[in-house]
Amino acid sequence: MATVFVFANQKGGVGKTTSTYNVGVALADIGQRVLLLDLDPQAGLTFYAGFEPEDLEKTLYHCLLRDIPPQDVLLSNDYGIHILPANIDLSIAEFQLINVPARERRITRIINEIRDEYDFVLIDSQPSLGLLTMNALAAADQVIIPVSTEYLSVRGTKALLKLITQVRGQLNSGLTIAGLLPTMFDSRTIHGREILALLNTEFPDLHLFPHTVARSIRFAESAAERIPVFETKIQVPGALAYRELARDLVKANRR
Repeated sequence: MATVFVFANQKGGVGKTTSTYNVGVALADIGQRVLLLDLDPQAGLTFYAGFEPEDLEKTLYHCLLRDIPPQDVLLSNDYGIHILPANIDLSIAEFQLINVPARERRITRIINEIRDEYDFVLIDSQPSLGLLTMNALAAADQVIIPVSTEYLSVRGTKALLKLITQVRGQLNSGLTIAGLLPTMFDSRTIHGREILALLNTEFPDLHLFPHTVARSIRFAESAAERIPVFETKIQVPGALAYRELARDLVKANRR
């Protein structure tokens, strides 16, 4: 049965989608069966995985609100990844879910239908603390919090931690935080080094992954080309962090 991780932070632009996809590919590269869920109406994960969101007739939205089986929506790409994709339809899901019974557990139900077919399920959440993010947290075993090394990202993390506490109390008592993943780190700047140190002081009880993802234009370029960062022509130092994180997740979640 798969272990379910959600990549979450209220702050946008911290590397959630980049981290979700590249960790997923790194897991697939070492023989893991990987399912990705795109729970962001911007559909960046769907695009990164090689699909045109606006051309899709069925997406995760249809699983959430039309009871379409996830098996009928699944897509796969050349990197061994399966994905439940998204498009702009997901933007109205939060409003439509308001009157749906057990609305906070819709993603849990979807994942449970196919959970046994995978080793890892990775959810890319949207940069908000709304109903879709609550669904993701209710369905997850663990949370990975990408934190760009800037102060606003630290503030977003604090807001997310409050929601996690709420979800633990009401929906998912077993939810744990796998750790903080520092992203977009520039060791040449004083600010970057200060924020990295601040993560330790602000969140002393949380694990800080040692796999710091260095800032690089190659991440944006790989997303535009829709290839994993490992496939770029020029080696990207930050890419190694995703491979190391994938190996650590496998070690920590062996059953």
